[in-house]
Amino acid sequence: MLKKLTSSLLFTALCWTAAQAEPVTLRLAQEQDGGEAGRACIYIHQGKAEYRLVPPAENCPGAITIERASSRG
Repeated sequence: MLKKLTSSLLFTALCWTAAQAEPVTLRLAQEQDGGEAGRACIYIHQGKAEYRLVPPAENCPGAITIERASSRG
């Protein structure tokens, strides 16, 4: 019974979170070459950095899309 209730609450929370999220496109702010370790791709949104790592032979995407909480409510 507890397992069913926990699963139900988790499902409800995930659905609520998905309904409250909206896609945001971020442009590449900075790229740092880490040699054999790869490249660090840095994207800035509302004063916070989003990082992505790519293999050494690849370039950072010029933009990425992330899900952010919606301010609607």
